[in-house]
Amino acid sequence: MIHSEAIKNFKPLIWVEGIIGAGKTTFAREIAKRLELRLIEEPVDDNPYLEPFYKDPKAHAFGMQVLLLHRRYAIQQLASLEATGIGGYQGAILDRSLSGDRVFAKLHLQEGNITELDWKTYEEAYMIMARTLLPPTLMVFLDIQPETAFARMQKRNREAEVGVPIEYLNKLQNGYQELLREAEHGLLPWAHAVRVCRIPWDTDTLEPSAWDAVSETIRGACRFAY
Repeated sequence: MIHSEAIKNFKPLIWVEGIIGAGKTTFAREIAKRLELRLIEEPVDDNPYLEPFYKDPKAHAFGMQVLLLHRRYAIQQLASLEATGIGGYQGAILDRSLSGDRVFAKLHLQEGNITELDWKTYEEAYMIMARTLLPPTLMVFLDIQPETAFARMQKRNREAEVGVPIEYLNKLQNGYQELLREAEHGLLPWAHAVRVCRIPWDTDTLEPSAWDAVSETIRGACRFAY
């Protein structure tokens, strides 16, 4: 535990995780404005690998994951700086972390899109990067049924998500459950300092008062983490 006097030098650093369609970005936006956090969103439209990946996953999955790993690392460096308070915010919130990307990379291994050698290379890079980043104060997992997420994806109709089957979402859900177990048992470089908050999130809309209540829950969880 960190001494109470030292807490003043720290600001919350929150990771929001969940499968595609879970509502991570909406959640992060609503919490950020209520808790005065720096919102750092996942870029969704700037991935030069997406089109070639869909044409030939085995040829491009590894390159795509390495690119995302480096981009996510840069984003998390920014988030770590915000957790010091130097940017004027009360902390930072991310709508997917380096470890969330790792769930996708591991699924590519299981699907045969990347080789065992590629996975070992990716994992080594991930572990080195993870050790240099500030651990999150709180990891929020939006626990949603794959069927609900699939319906949301169909409704928003993003080009990058067209053709993603519900079976893939089920596999992602399993991958995230493994990540949560690793986090809760301290099996990853950052996991010794993190509190995991699982929130059922099949609800499509919330009233402002409900968002206020969720924000206070997150605020309280961040305090308890110290």
